[in-house]
Amino acid sequence: MLLFVLLACFFRFRFSSGAGDPLQVVPVKVTETSVDRMVFDCVAWRSCFEGAAGKVVCLTGSHRQRDADFQRVLDRVRWGRAGVADVSKINATGTAVITGPITQLRIRKASVLSINEERLAQIDSPAVVFTATDEILTNDENMIEEAISSLRSCVDLSMVLKLQAFVILTRKLGDVAPGSRGVVTRFIKAGDQGVDTVTEVECDFAGQLVVVGRSRFSAYNSAGTELAFCEQLPLLLGWAITVHRAQGLTLDAVEIDFQLDTWSTAGLVYTALSRVRSFSCLRVKGLRRDLIQVSRSSAAYYNRQLVENNVDPEEDGRPPIEPPTVPMIEVNT
Repeated sequence: MLLFVLLACFFRFRFSSGAGDPLQVVPVKVTETSVDRMVFDCVAWRSCFEGAAGKVVCLTGSHRQRDADFQRVLDRVRWGRAGVADVSKINATGTAVITGPITQLRIRKASVLSINEERLAQIDSPAVVFTATDEILTNDENMIEEAISSLRSCVDLSMVLKLQAFVILTRKLGDVAPGSRGVVTRFIKAGDQGVDTVTEVECDFAGQLVVVGRSRFSAYNSAGTELAFCEQLPLLLGWAITVHRAQGLTLDAVEIDFQLDTWSTAGLVYTALSRVRSFSCLRVKGLRRDLIQVSRSSAAYYNRQLVENNVDPEEDGRPPIEPPTVPMIEVNT
């Protein structure tokens, strides 16, 4: 895969920033006809990172996948060049036996809520509710709505947990990485002196006990000014999560049934499959070649950057150039 590092210089100040993989799932609001465009099509991007003031640098290599065969298949899915053999190999994981809890990846949040609520209800222990409040730092009504929407995309105001509930960590805590799966082992009351209010939760992440407290989740405007924030546990119920919420996480084990949802967004299939490290962590059924879609504008931009950075296709993992076998989706070219 590839990570864009953005280097820019303003006056005497220099900064760098990571921008991620352009071939992962496109933003929710970006469609073939939407006014919103891909970030690399924006004037601000070009003026900061592609003009005299800055540069886009491509970092190559895979930092998640440990299975070379799995990585090669993912590369073909990523570029829209997966064939019948690749799809068959992915679907062959449908009968895989995976030890421990496994997370279902779904498209719709309503489906995720239904699965998690059903599994949580099966645990015979009292529920503990962790609530949060949005703190608004701007008086601009338009920005307030946007900020709240941004917060809800990454954190919920209410979280219900029980002892032995299966959870996923969303932020790094100590040596425990985001995406790690764990089990709730203890609720900690304020000062642990018998006060009724539960303030923290202890979780077992693969034998490592970690006390999880509230983290600050913030929403910013384009200038980097914080518009709103809320403080909530960096945890998700782990029986099911949406693909968009899973983006950026490395998950221990994933189950995907491509027959249950509409997988029409460019980059969505690749993003879902690439959450795990190897075929042994994957259980998939119902994948079809026509579901693997790629943003034409993202692929073109990506290719251009690789050429400008003199990146060898073998170093980047690009499959050999060949006639595409799956649809390419036009996204605001």
